[in-house]
Amino acid sequence: MTPQTIAGAEEYWDRYYAKDFKFGLGTEHIIEALLRVPPAGTWVDLGAGSESLLWSIPLRADRLIAVDQDPQRLAQLLGLAAARQPRPAYRTVLELSGRTPEDFAARCDRLTATVTADCLHGELALLDPASAQLVTQFGLLGLVPTEQEFLASWRRIHRLLASDGWCAGANWNATTPTGRVSVTRPLYEQAFADTGITPQLITRIPITGDDDFDSVWLYLGRKR
Repeated sequence: MTPQTIAGAEEYWDRYYAKDFKFGLGTEHIIEALLRVPPAGTWVDLGAGSESLLWSIPLRADRLIAVDQDPQRLAQLLGLAAARQPRPAYRTVLELSGRTPEDFAARCDRLTATVTADCLHGELALLDPASAQLVTQFGLLGLVPTEQEFLASWRRIHRLLASDGWCAGANWNATTPTGRVSVTRPLYEQAFADTGITPQLITRIPITGDDDFDSVWLYLGRKR
């Protein structure tokens, strides 16, 4: 059984993204890394939750498809996109990324679809293999309990990645990792090797100010 996220949809939003940006959680490092990703046609964000538009600020894509098994989180995402107004934490990310509120509104308009699906165990039948120039996940794979399930889920979601496409993401290591995999560099390296993706970045960022997580591993890769 997959462990639950650290908090429900509303609590998670209030804790991390509804108010001022929280430095020290690794988010600023993720934003810096995502600025390195070239423009994409179709971007699929798996385990999207309500935060796809946060990551869309540094990223550049013509179409965003957000996939999550929790309809409530996707409803939050659609509400934010409809409002087209960045929350306080998002305004800081705009500044860090060199973007404007108008850029954010444009990204809201590029949310093409939301798909309710189990990204860890399902076959994602509504999405065509090799159809995305960018595939991301932020926190999704860190929910699985074993390295074997991490690798299996990695292979499953990256079937969507087209040749010459990019992948990017991050996974947080829990301070008390009972029931959750501990992400490591060798685990990422094996995942990249299994899928023919060349890593462009694998790095661990220590976390301060969050009792639930001690570090976040972030990555970039390109499928040659």
